[in-house]
Amino acid sequence: MTFIKHTYYIGYLLLFVNVFNNSVAAATSLHSEIKNQILQDIFKIHPTASINIAFNLPKTQKKYTYCKNFSLPAVKKIPPGGRISIRLTCKQPNWSTYLSIKSSISYPVATAIMHINKGQKISSSNITFTLRDISKINRGYFTDPSHLLGKQSKRLIKSSTIISPYMLDEPVLIRKGDSVIIQAGSSGLNISTLGTALQNGKQGRQIRVKNDRSGKIIKAYVLAVGKVTIIPQ
Repeated sequence: MTFIKHTYYIGYLLLFVNVFNNSVAAATSLHSEIKNQILQDIFKIHPTASINIAFNLPKTQKKYTYCKNFSLPAVKKIPPGGRISIRLTCKQPNWSTYLSIKSSISYPVATAIMHINKGQKISSSNITFTLRDISKINRGYFTDPSHLLGKQSKRLIKSSTIISPYMLDEPVLIRKGDSVIIQAGSSGLNISTLGTALQNGKQGRQIRVKNDRSGKIIKAYVLAVGKVTIIPQ
């Protein structure tokens, strides 16, 4: 190879490397800008979650690696499974394509740390909160302890199971034969008398109660342990 041809070959190679590096840099910049915008949208929906997303720009055409001005529709909800399909539009130069985005939205959710038997109450001793991807949870979950503590299991919940609302029920506050206070009245006037529960009752449920003074059987709503009311709350 002559000196001139050798110099020409080196120059061509350097030009190719420079173009390649500029293309990679442009693709990296575009990827980062898109990622930041999508993350901002998801954080508006889940401000306290741990969020990760992954996607690739299409490699079939070189034009997709360069864009001076792009637009994306706002992400307003996360589909089950966490996969988002979104249209990316470039205004300069003019092109558009669809991105397939894999997202992970993680919260600490209630999880059984031991087997919880049917009818057993949920307490701080039998649950913990572990970081889980909620987009993979199909039957609901709990992130707030106050929403499930004190409830009871409808069935056996095995250790390490994510606790869902359908697994739980309200506890029985009043049992058949319990003495209860019957409350009645309106407009600030409260009247109460003693009675006997004729049925088991959970909070907010209506049960039959015998008025101990009159002997009359009435229907009342369970307020709390040992308390019922004639007027629904």
